[in-house]
Amino acid sequence: MRRLRLSRRTLAAAKDRLHRTTPTRRIRGERSALGFLEEVGFAFLFDNFGTGLPFLWAAVVGRRDPRWPRHTHHDPGIGLAWHLKDILPARRKIYYGKLLLGKPTLVALQDLPACVAWFRRGVPAWHRVAFLSGRMSRAAHAVLEVLYAEHPLYTPDLRRAAALAHPGQTRVFERAMGELQQGLWVVKTEERYEPSFAYRWDLFNSRYPRVVAAAERLAPEAALERLTGRLLDTLLWSTPRELTRLLRPSGKELERALGGLETRGRLLRDVPVPGLPPRPLLSRRVLEAPRSGAGPR
Repeated sequence: MRRLRLSRRTLAAAKDRLHRTTPTRRIRGERSALGFLEEVGFAFLFDNFGTGLPFLWAAVVGRRDPRWPRHTHHDPGIGLAWHLKDILPARRKIYYGKLLLGKPTLVALQDLPACVAWFRRGVPAWHRVAFLSGRMSRAAHAVLEVLYAEHPLYTPDLRRAAALAHPGQTRVFERAMGELQQGLWVVKTEERYEPSFAYRWDLFNSRYPRVVAAAERLAPEAALERLTGRLLDTLLWSTPRELTRLLRPSGKELERALGGLETRGRLLRDVPVPGLPPRPLLSRRVLEAPRSGAGPR
């Protein structure tokens, strides 16, 4: 391998191109948004929560650290990002839900089977067994009981049927829906604005049956390696601590995944980069960083 001459600046420039935080690469509509998600795999919506991952709004406005507008309802960048996070999942082009860090996450469909195989590991496939074994809260179990009987349902109907409609139970319901999204049990399929604002919810297995079938053929260890490699290719560099924060593996599980990536030549570990922590985890994509300068795709 040729001697690498990397710096934080060259990696930042490469990340700007990959994350579309430059004016020439910014997202302009549904087609470019879908291409962006297929390229990076994962993105947040309006913030990256200090992870270094891309977020849709920054890619829409074409700036790395956009300033939050004073009047969000009239801002074209906010409006387009909001429209895209509605329309792409509604058309089943991507997945959108609280996944990484429990935050709203956009996920490319090609990466969804690995997410199911990894984040559902060790959890019984039947929600009643999951509840009885202590792997699911009572409120989440009540929601799933309703959705298995009838789906999809809008939030007010779902709350009433699950006996969680009282205003004092709003936080209990919201925690349950966050739990079910992180476990890929439920999925939001629509945001209704008239006659009143409400989400519509469906069972994940009913919404994405092919994804679930593909996940059943994927071992959790293989899924973790796949997700780790995907995240590294999008972050360009990371640390074990940050990957643990995103994927929640044990130390041994992560080390096995990193070892597999290193064996396959997708991970570089002993390349010092000025400005980065010692022994950063580098994606093989960094080999292209010093000469990245092609025009937009």
